[in-house]
Amino acid sequence: MTTEQRPTTPATPAVDGPPPWVLRLASLTIYVGVVGFVIAEIVQYAQSSTDGFLAATFANALVWVVGVNAIICGSGHIVMPGPVAESIGWPKGSPFQFEVGLANLGIGVLGVLSPSFDRDFALAVVIAFSIFYFGAALGHVREMISEHDTAPGNAGFIFWFDVIAPPALIALYLAT
Repeated sequence: MTTEQRPTTPATPAVDGPPPWVLRLASLTIYVGVVGFVIAEIVQYAQSSTDGFLAATFANALVWVVGVNAIICGSGHIVMPGPVAESIGWPKGSPFQFEVGLANLGIGVLGVLSPSFDRDFALAVVIAFSIFYFGAALGHVREMISEHDTAPGNAGFIFWFDVIAPPALIALYLAT
């Protein structure tokens, strides 16, 4: 009998999360809300020219920029927390990520429903969205400064979205 140790190799390779093509596809989802908004604006202009364009732009922003975008981001935090955490520069396994996902989902559902309700409901959505996303932008800045976190999910498109979308939405609300 020999006492040599054999290297243990699993029968199937260990998979640490989804395959790369899924991650690449998922990374594009942060643009869906903005692209949907642009397409909705083009369709709105083609159908109605400038008649009611500002009010329609505000409704489109609520549905796409707030609603669809937040639902997609929230779903990512809940369904694929590991890759999302990695893209932000966060450690994997934080229970707070699930909570961030639920907050995003809640805001997203409100955004999608918003055009069906009155202006007061829309104001509540604008306030909730703006507080959450401005707060997220401040968190990103804090991480960029204190932790030198320049990961794409912290200092990339999502940071600029968090900075630009709230004042744009507030301006649309005030203009309509």
